[in-house]
Order: sequence, then C-alpha cells, then structure tokens
Amino acid sequence: MLSTWCELGNHHADFWTVSLREYDLITRAGITAKKDAIAVQRVLNQELSTLVSYAFHKPEKMPDFTKVNGARTTRKSNPKRDVAQLRAAFIGMHAKGKKGR
Repeated sequence: MLSTWCELGNHHADFWTVSLREYDLITRAGITAKKDAIAVQRVLNQELSTLVSYAFHKPEKMPDFTKVNGARTTRKSNPKRDVAQLRAAFIGMHAKGKKGR
C-alpha cells in the first residue's frame, strides 16, 4: 500500500495520517488520472503519426484536425451581460466567505 501511495507522487509521511477510506479515494483518483493521461497521449500520438504519414506520402491531402473536432467559435462579447456575470460571481464569493464566520 505504501509503495502505491509513493508511486502516485504522495509523500511517505502523509501515508500514516490518512484513513483507509481517504487512501482508497486518493489512490483511485491518482490511478484514474494516470490512465486518462495515457489515453490523451495515445490520441496525440495517433494524430501525430497520421500527420507524419500524410506529410511524407500525400502532403496535398493532409487532414485538418481542427475541423474534424468542430473547433469552437467565440461568441460575441456583450458588456452588460459580462458585467452581470462578474457581479454575480463576486456576490457568490462574498456569500461563501461569510458562511465560515
């Protein structure tokens, strides 16, 4: 258990201060994060290999990945709406800060 704790980048001294439930939650989250990072890296490697293949063999037909994933367009700015959203966020942060007192 300690080896898994340390492999996930946690300090060995912190191991003794957590309960079994906390250990389970922390290690599961760490393992899931590592699996997700591997999946992201695999997708990037596949996209890179596709681009390299097209670059060498068919440069004129190279795919554009931004169009495939549906690149987001930025919406037009509305100053009144932006100010209202910012004001609401500040009011929410202020209310959260008052709860602790």
